[in-house]
Amino acid sequence: MKKPFTFFIIFLIVFTGFSPLSQASAIPYWFKEGTYIKYAMKMPKNPEKNEVNIFMIWPRLLPKDTYNRIKKASEEDGSPLEIDNRTMISLFVRGNSYLTFEILNVTNETALVRVTLEMNNVSAGPGEILSRLVLSKVLHLNLSDMVYYEEDGTPIGPPTCFINPASPPKKGDYLLTPAFMKKYDLKGDDIVLTNVSFTWMEDKILHTHYKDFIPPYLFVESEGAYVIDDLTRGEGHTIITELIYEPDTGVLIATIFTDMTSELTSLGVIGAIALDRVNSRKLERLLEEGKDDREWWAQGFSLYDTNVKLPDYGSGRSPSTPARYFFALSLVVLAMTALWTERRWKR
Repeated sequence: MKKPFTFFIIFLIVFTGFSPLSQASAIPYWFKEGTYIKYAMKMPKNPEKNEVNIFMIWPRLLPKDTYNRIKKASEEDGSPLEIDNRTMISLFVRGNSYLTFEILNVTNETALVRVTLEMNNVSAGPGEILSRLVLSKVLHLNLSDMVYYEEDGTPIGPPTCFINPASPPKKGDYLLTPAFMKKYDLKGDDIVLTNVSFTWMEDKILHTHYKDFIPPYLFVESEGAYVIDDLTRGEGHTIITELIYEPDTGVLIATIFTDMTSELTSLGVIGAIALDRVNSRKLERLLEEGKDDREWWAQGFSLYDTNVKLPDYGSGRSPSTPARYFFALSLVVLAMTALWTERRWKR
């Protein structure tokens, strides 16, 4: 009886593709040069007065050309913006915003990921308007520990545009490293994950600009950390970052709030009061019609375009990666328990 059970266990492990060591250190199959993922946060064609998004910017993290452009625009408007490295500035966005991740190069050890935040109809003061403002940077991702690093070796934090489906993040993991925060004089609490769950909207279809998704979703949250945004006055704000992933591919499909992430903060963003106003209006109608018990609209950055092949939700959809591994482990434990019980009775 011993051999059949042993064969069954080995077959089960091979069949499900479960291998803790190899899967935990692997990057997703789609992670290769040329891959892109783009998100949108849209504004209606005729936005109301209060429909404006605000991105809080830490000046010393801004790319130099962007820093100069914002300052020049305010000077030309006749209301020069005072920018120093001790106080955040606010960017008021009345048009669409786009967040794009592009994988430029992949080796055995590292990858280059270009992160771009495009904002349309932007102002940093009462008068001046920039029709388009782009923040962009190429980040170095170490594939052994899945952490972005700056050129001087300072660790930034893990990627948030995707996670490893076989080794999802855990509560207590850093969203941004203390070393990075200290380097740029961002004082406050540690930015760590406070919640990781597969039960978010577990019975609802999630609508994005790109396509509809069905549960399960992986919900990752960092909430409650306090960050100083004015070093002179000692004032600050509380961080909330909520990310929703598709668990088969590990791709980020939507956000709710995105105050700080490794990619956005590397561009200068340390807070945001921002929503997809188009989707928010759709969600309001959904709530009024009482249909929110079975569907939901993504309200933050919503998946807009990608060349990653996402699951086709046909009638024969297989369990998601985490569920498949959990199912496999359960069967293995069951088989081993049966084998132990049989041996015990024989004795």
